[in-house]
Amino acid sequence: MNRTTVEVLIIGNGLAGIVAANRLVAAGADVMLLDENIHIGGQLLRQIPERLGSLRVYHPDYVKKIGFEFIAALRTEKIVVRNRARVLGIYPGREVLIETAEKKVSTVKAERILLATGARERFLPFRGWTMPGVLSSGAVQVLIKSSGVLPARDLVIGGSGLFLYSVAYECLKAGAKLRAVLEQTPLWNKIPLTWQLLHQLPKLTEGSRFLSKLIFSGVPLRYSTRIIEARGNGALAQVVSAPVDGKGNIVSGREKIYPTQLLATGFGFSANIELAQMAGCLSAYAAERGGWVVKTDANLETSLPGIFTAGETTGIAGGLKSICEGEIAALSILRQMGRPFGPAHEKRLAKLLRQRRHHLQFGKYFNLLYRIPAAAYLDIPDETLICRCEEVTMGDIRRAVANGYDTPATLKIALRSAMGDCQGRICGPIIYDILAALTGRSQAEMTPLVVRPPVKPVSIESLASYSE
Repeated sequence: MNRTTVEVLIIGNGLAGIVAANRLVAAGADVMLLDENIHIGGQLLRQIPERLGSLRVYHPDYVKKIGFEFIAALRTEKIVVRNRARVLGIYPGREVLIETAEKKVSTVKAERILLATGARERFLPFRGWTMPGVLSSGAVQVLIKSSGVLPARDLVIGGSGLFLYSVAYECLKAGAKLRAVLEQTPLWNKIPLTWQLLHQLPKLTEGSRFLSKLIFSGVPLRYSTRIIEARGNGALAQVVSAPVDGKGNIVSGREKIYPTQLLATGFGFSANIELAQMAGCLSAYAAERGGWVVKTDANLETSLPGIFTAGETTGIAGGLKSICEGEIAALSILRQMGRPFGPAHEKRLAKLLRQRRHHLQFGKYFNLLYRIPAAAYLDIPDETLICRCEEVTMGDIRRAVANGYDTPATLKIALRSAMGDCQGRICGPIIYDILAALTGRSQAEMTPLVVRPPVKPVSIESLASYSE
């Protein structure tokens, strides 16, 4: 029987996961930390490998410095760390099926589980968004930070959200010629953001550094501007943009063409809640938290006893919130385990809960500011691919909705959308937004797609290695 038993299983070793792991291990808990990446730290704490020499020059910001300190402090001799371990499913009794890099499948039975699975980028499809030379902004940053690779010297960055400026900053440091940053949110909408940032000093400092680098490098910043097409014969050659009005409608006749080798695009983030859904944890739609999130109580315990969640799964609000929630979850778990929990612990927990409220308030403003307007989805051309795995176009979705297939589940049945290799991770959030735009219904009225095992593709070879 390929089974391991552990007191606390943490799935995801980003900021929330490593903070929780440190707190739990320090209290003497038996902890296992799982992640499918090859390094500890998640997507945010990637570093250029030492073998790349001078390319490794890297100056982490305030949040990343905290993260690296937690990684260094992690007492690996008292914790089982499994990188390159893919979680395939969570079953009753908190049994977790995992696949390792050695193509072996085994079960971990945990007394308690902490889901710290983070978030992924979300997208607004446009004509040509699937052609070579169009990458997600996160993918570009990963290439730079993990391998010292700038995918092209000449590029355009476009979409919506503060993350665009972080990627632009990394590209400029790597020697890129950045033709423009195209931001669809109006500049005047950002004015209240300054007051929010006064309560988030690290974010204000970081944002100022990014913006000053762009300004002094002479990079054009185009607000109220949307990417409408990527052009090229087999590979990207041009990016076409157009201004949008206050309601998000394209202002025709004012298109601008940028010749370029690469387009990095992104429109914020969606929480990775699939494992929580499969386990049976309740979820809810909250626009102020960035979309679909896992429902929790004040202690970050989900609707299933013994399963907790922390970080972006409870709402998109940045690294400081993840650090805060990682400790909240750890303290809540320790108290539930019956470990010593005195007045000092209670005081610390109360302080963390106050900090969390501030982070959520900032996240609320941030998420509502950068919401993609319904008009942007209604403007997607019929021939544009939405579900790339199953080659479902916007026109297919329009026709299906007109014929009554106007929910995520019925659309999936009619078109096979979200049934490919990615299992809806890319197209799922887009489809929810498109259905809301086409039907006029709030996503809060929808039922999200059902998640079934395996949560991620698994080889027959790996399954054959498993025996009860």
